[in-house]
Amino acid sequence: MSRSYQELVEVRTGAAGEHGIRLEGAVAPDPDGGCPQVPTVFLWRGRVHLVRAVLSRWTQRVPWWRGEDGREDAGASADPAGGSTGATELERVVWRVEAGAGKASGTGVYDLVQGGRWWLERVAD
Repeated sequence: MSRSYQELVEVRTGAAGEHGIRLEGAVAPDPDGGCPQVPTVFLWRGRVHLVRAVLSRWTQRVPWWRGEDGREDAGASADPAGGSTGATELERVVWRVEAGAGKASGTGVYDLVQGGRWWLERVAD
């Protein structure tokens, strides 16, 4: 089952290898041989979620005449909290990660969106 959200989250990034995060085929290693910077942990609704794997990553284009929330907005792009980032951003990166809030709660698949700010877009249990 999948649920849609548009909630701001706090995300920390780091080298996948240093944090023991499994990379699936969508995220390639850096050309210089280093580990790519990926989401490693995020805070959502007061709970810390540790990322165990990055399943996929893709870029979404935002139509220039719309804000990120889909409303007509030719000026600044808006974030899901209803504010404005103050700058027009035409692309955002979506990270599909496997993460869990603890051993007792199990894991889920989360779509984290990196635009002017980070937000949680979708959760699949």
